[in-house]
This record gives sequence, C-alpha cells and structure tokens, in this order.
Amino acid sequence: MVASLKQIARECGVAISTVSRALNGHPSVSPATREQVVATAARLGYRPNTAARALRSRSSSTVGVVLPDMLNNFYAACTAVLQEQFEQRGYGMVLAVTRNDPSREREALQRLSSAQVEGLVLVPTSRRWELPGAQVPVVEMNRHSSRSGVDVVQSEERDGAREVVEHLLALGHERIAVIVGEQQFSTTLERVDGARQALDAAGLPLPAEYLLYGRHTRAWGAEAFRAAWALRPRPTAVFAASSELALGALHAAQRLGVSIPRDLSLVAFGDPDWFEVCQPPLTSFEQPLHEVGMIAAQLLLSRLSGEQAAPRASRVRVRGRLLVRESTAAPA
Repeated sequence: MVASLKQIARECGVAISTVSRALNGHPSVSPATREQVVATAARLGYRPNTAARALRSRSSSTVGVVLPDMLNNFYAACTAVLQEQFEQRGYGMVLAVTRNDPSREREALQRLSSAQVEGLVLVPTSRRWELPGAQVPVVEMNRHSSRSGVDVVQSEERDGAREVVEHLLALGHERIAVIVGEQQFSTTLERVDGARQALDAAGLPLPAEYLLYGRHTRAWGAEAFRAAWALRPRPTAVFAASSELALGALHAAQRLGVSIPRDLSLVAFGDPDWFEVCQPPLTSFEQPLHEVGMIAAQLLLSRLSGEQAAPRASRVRVRGRLLVRESTAAPA
C-alpha cells in the first residue's frame, strides 16, 4: 500500500499541512523537521501523484544528471542511487557526460533545457555554468561552483585529505608529495587545503615541487609519480588524490621497481573495490557514495514536489572514513 501524507504526519507527529510544506520545500518549515519528513517519506515509500502534477503543470516528469565521467567509481555508484530514487518517485532520468570539458557541459545543459527537464543534478566542470531557458532546481553533487541559489551535497573533502596526511605524519613521514587533478575544481582545492592543514599543524612545508597539479587521469598519475620519485630529496610518501591518479601511480611504481610501502608509502582518495584487492591493498579515504547520491536525490525531489517558493539553498557535507591498509608504513 502506497504511503499517504496522513501516514507520514502520524509517524513524525506533525500536521498533514506541515508534511506537505516540508515536501514542497517551504521556507516556514525548520531544517530539522524537513529532514525528518523527507527521511520518513523515503522510508515509507511515499510517491507524489506525478500524473496529477503533470496534468497541472504540463511537466516532462524527467530530470537531468550531468557527470564528468561514468567510468569513475564515485559517479557510477551515485548515478545508480539517483536513478533508483527518481524512478521510485515517478521521474525518468536523462544522463549527459562532459569529460570535464566546459564546452561539452554547455552543450549538455542546452540539450537538457531544450528537453524541458524539471530539475538537474550537476557535477560542475565550469566555475560559473549557465543554464539557458527556463530556470529549474539544480543540485550540485561532489563539486561546487561559484553559483549561488543551488543546493550542494559532497563528501568532506578537506577533512578527508587532512586525515590521510595525518596518518602519514603519525607514521613518521615528513616529505609527502601530493598528486592532484585540475586546479579549478573545488574538490582539488579542498583536498590540497586539507593536506596543507595537516602539514602546517605539524610545522612542515609543502614545497611547490611536491605539489603536482594535472588531470584526473591514470596517465597523469603515472607521470606525476615518476616526477615525485625523481625529486631530491625524494618524498617518503605520496598522496594520490583520486582513484584514477592512484592507479596511474601504482603502474608507475611497478615499472620503476618501487616497492610499496618498503620504499615509499602510497595513500589515495576514494575507495573503489580494487583498492582492497590490489597488491598491496591501498590505504585510502572512503567517500560516502550512497549517502551523497541519496541526499542529492532527496534535495532535488523536495524542490520538485510542489509549487512553493524555494527556501534558502542547502549545503550538505557527508562524512567519510579513513581505511588503513598495507600500502603505508614508517619511512625506511
């Protein structure tokens, strides 16, 4: 039996009108009550009457999802969660992939706007993207741009990077190279900032030559690892700030004959399944993939559930956890 507003109200101990306002994103509802109502609605399997809504508004009952990459474990896992949540609420999903190319992002947003999608989940490539045509609710996921008025949900990038580097410092490492991707992305900046915070607290520098900016690709991970290994003095640990960078670093280490962690410790950000089974298993910061996707879907669905004026934009950060495995040890 499909849950009703009355059932949700009974579970939460609030009035039916409060439930309706919470699901419609009305600003008069407190964040705590809104969160409780949304969570209860999801648990009970509540579905808005999408047919009636479509007749009223002549809407498409379709949402767009714009991602940089579908091969990346983070985006693949989040997309599966998004699709499940949207389908449960009667929405179809249209996917676009930008490959971190601003021109592809512009084309994707233009196509989705022309298709009259009702809302968007966007992993921004541009710091200031533009959505042509009628404005619709947008949730930025994983990264955030400089746009105001949009909801944002991401993992604790800064805290995660700090925990990874603090783990290396606790093992006795003082020369730590950091391999990251494109400098314009918020995730890159926050991971670098977290690494700096840990080093600053320990009274240690992050020299410019130890901070290697490039692209989130295996090729750059391998190239940057080779560059780090050639530094003098040589780093005793490397922080690869994404799974693709970590894979490239591992390939380069094997070709160079570098033994991990005997010659050099290696840590990563993210936690695809292969981190646990590679040799050696990689120490990493696990991002809360399911939670990020779930919250992004709930935020957008809350915006789409009614015609009330949108409340102030939400910014949600979800905690991950440090997973210590066999790729880190005290420096030789």
